[in-house]
Amino acid sequence: MRNLTSRKISGAENSQRRSFKASVLDSIKVDIISQNFKPGQLVHEDELASKYGISRTPIREILRMLEREDLVKLVPKVGIIISELTAKDIEEVLEIRTSLEPSAARAAAVKATEEQLRVFKEIDDQLTLAVEKQDSVISFEADRRLHDFVLLAAGNERSRKIISSLMGQIYRIRFISRHKPGRIETTVAEHREIVSAILNRRPDEAEQAMRSHLANTRKLLLPSTEMEAKFDTLVRKSVELNPMSGGDSTKLI
Repeated sequence: MRNLTSRKISGAENSQRRSFKASVLDSIKVDIISQNFKPGQLVHEDELASKYGISRTPIREILRMLEREDLVKLVPKVGIIISELTAKDIEEVLEIRTSLEPSAARAAAVKATEEQLRVFKEIDDQLTLAVEKQDSVISFEADRRLHDFVLLAAGNERSRKIISSLMGQIYRIRFISRHKPGRIETTVAEHREIVSAILNRRPDEAEQAMRSHLANTRKLLLPSTEMEAKFDTLVRKSVELNPMSGGDSTKLI
């Protein structure tokens, strides 16, 4: 009896440890996605262990998980570097999503159960609320629920696993895009087109709405990323050609 009780206690403790580790993993992800940790920033294991109240052994396991999602780079004898999100990263993530999510939306319009359709209706209500309140957090959550539920309703577990492995980068992209002026209204309108097509069992429209949404996301993010890079290059060249300017970018105007 005593052995059985001790096994139960041990199992409960292990479950609590796993739950706490998952909570810390989520907290670090949120801090990376929301740029509380800046891209390129150097951090150390002991800093993270202290900040999140966890020992160094589980923090190492968490860091390996984050590295697999390409959110950090573990550099021996240096520390942990928060990964940059480059135009190439955005391009690659959106390319993978475009190859999988439109067909998933088509499948969801055909295969979704009545219970799943009720969830899509809840998501639609959440999207409406986001616009009414001009709340980017509600919009962000509705975005996450919709894309995940489309893959679930489509019934393609492999596609869902592939997208799941990219979620860290996808959340970073969403965080950037939600700060663009007018993006809440635009995103909600695009998402509601997807939901409407699925609710009305229109697979062609669902596929096209998802494809258009991802194409618009690409147009929104990549030109600005490329223009910023070109501007930075222009500033550097100007400083090289005019060393007396002291790096004042207003000299370019």
